[in-house]
Amino acid sequence: MRSAVSEGIRHIGIGIYSSGKIREYLMNKGFDHDIASAAVTELVERGYIDDMRAGRKVLNSRTGKKQESKRMLYQRMIAAGVSSESANIMLSECEDDHKTCLMLYESLIPDRSGLKDDPSDISRAMIKKALARGYSYEVASNCFDKWFDD
Repeated sequence: MRSAVSEGIRHIGIGIYSSGKIREYLMNKGFDHDIASAAVTELVERGYIDDMRAGRKVLNSRTGKKQESKRMLYQRMIAAGVSSESANIMLSECEDDHKTCLMLYESLIPDRSGLKDDPSDISRAMIKKALARGYSYEVASNCFDKWFDD
């Protein structure tokens, strides 16, 4: 296990890695799952791996025009190797989907003064963008109506 811990430390260097990514890296280097998991546990205890920090890195990259729903953010964090426990903690502290969907719309078109009185021209494109970012149709549509009317 010592060699797995050393290999993990070498790979981490000064980067920010999640427990899942380091476990995967060690297994790709030939360590079996149990050894890789034990090494990751030790690296977490020693402070080399911090899933909360890795999760914040993901969250910070998905703001403004890249804003996503909580469901999509959760999937993105899990794919980045963040533990489900850490992902759930961080998402519980985030704004709800209605608020973040409005933030997405605001970032896409911050000045609505040039828009026509008829929102149908832009509503399809904006709602489509929100759906692609993981928002439900109901949230995307309700938020568009609120955003357009404000």
